[in-house]
Amino acid sequence: MRVSIAVPAYNEERNIGELLDTLRAQRVKRAKIVEVVVVASGCTDRTAEIVRERMARPGVPVRLIEEPERRGKVAAINSYLRALNPHVDAICVCSADLLVSREVVERLVQCFLINPEVGMCGGRPMPTNGKGSFTGEATRFLWQMHHRVALEAPKLGELVMIRAGIVRNLPPESAVDEASIEQLVCNAGYRLAYVPEAVVHNHGPETVRDFIRQRRRIAAGHIWLRSVSGYSVSTMNVWRIARLALSELDITRPREALFRLGTMGVEAISRVLGFVDYHTNSTKHAVWKVSETTKRVMNDQVRELYLRDSEEEAAGSGVDRVPAQQGRATGT
Repeated sequence: MRVSIAVPAYNEERNIGELLDTLRAQRVKRAKIVEVVVVASGCTDRTAEIVRERMARPGVPVRLIEEPERRGKVAAINSYLRALNPHVDAICVCSADLLVSREVVERLVQCFLINPEVGMCGGRPMPTNGKGSFTGEATRFLWQMHHRVALEAPKLGELVMIRAGIVRNLPPESAVDEASIEQLVCNAGYRLAYVPEAVVHNHGPETVRDFIRQRRRIAAGHIWLRSVSGYSVSTMNVWRIARLALSELDITRPREALFRLGTMGVEAISRVLGFVDYHTNSTKHAVWKVSETTKRVMNDQVRELYLRDSEEEAAGSGVDRVPAQQGRATGT
């Protein structure tokens, strides 16, 4: 399958070079990455300069779409869709503040090849936040919960792949791009799949204020999507979330249990604030305030992972070892 990768970016000079290098260095067999397209919207740092430098290097072609104004991630994705290579079979939307493991694209393509009824699939985000602080533990617990939910009913985010031709335009007022894509894919009669073996690394907020701001925005976006389309993402099912969250509590580990109970409380507050935002129309979330503390993706642990990957590759390890049946084609 021929794949085009979109990377919406705003002031990502700290990470965009590493991200492009790992996307272009993907180990592929059934996938063919024909381009990586960066949409740099209103950037005031060296993001575009770093992208141009990568464009000059041999390998997978890199394209740059520069926009003078930042209008939000959905607007950037729409700009990409208007300039999309018409000859690709699948498009991959990748957040710019990620690092991706070496076989993500291949594993997602394999999911499509194994499951023709699947129109959208996504990998497993794993945060690089440290342990011991409330926000670090909260972020790690949050993404563990996303993983548990997605195994039952896919909730996709951070890096997703869509069959070409399904999505041609996203509603510009949306603050939840992946959820809006989910809705369009399901309306087109396709199913969603979660591929947990396709690992990407992200970094959650380091302050409680940034954590609540991020979760509040996402909650308001999901409520908006349900109101305008009738579509609810799987994490909107309160009973499922409560059941899985309570199963993660271990009273024999009181410190961890307290962190997790605190995370549940902050998430509940954030959802209430998002509900208020939506119903009062007091806060617009489509163009959100950037949480600077989420931009620290690379740490020593992740760097060690990449060094190990490189050593395996040099020793002859390749995509032939990818499991054949890794796709979970669970419907919504």
